[in-house]
Amino acid sequence: FMDRIVNVGIIGCGGIAGGKHMPSLKKLPNVRMVAFCDIVLSKAERAKAAFGTADAAVYEDYRKLLEHVKNQKK
Repeated sequence: FMDRIVNVGIIGCGGIAGGKHMPSLKKLPNVRMVAFCDIVLSKAERAKAAFGTADAAVYEDYRKLLEHVKNQKK
């Protein structure tokens, strides 16, 4: 498992995620944060800028993020 890259999508980019979860995930060498979702779009955009990959997706609706993941698996 540690030799594989794990792509992560974050749903909810507020205080706890921004102060605890995302900084911790960013420290892991095999984790890439590739999608961010928050009902306040600017929070998701800031999270992408601070923690995400250059091509990370940003969503306002968690269902769109999940649909994107579902389509990636096909």
